Amino acid sequence: MTQKTKVLLVIIGFSLLTLFHFDFWWFHLVDPILFGFMPFALWFQILTGGIVASIFLYFSYKVIWPDVPDEFDEEVE
Repeated sequence: MTQKTKVLLVIIGFSLLTLFHFDFWWFHLVDPILFGFMPFALWFQILTGGIVASIFLYFSYKVIWPDVPDEFDEEVE
């Protein structure tokens, strides 16, 4: 897979994550209270914003970031 394809996949994933973050379909839904105190829409925001975004950022880092050379010389003369 080329670098251009990898970047395109990350951009598509970011766009989908942004679309799911704005929950137009559950915005006014308060009825199912989870754990006795948390509305469903808030739980969905925690799921997409915290957990899924963290996993996405980790995998996008692994896909896009270039490989570090084996012989990395830290001294600059």
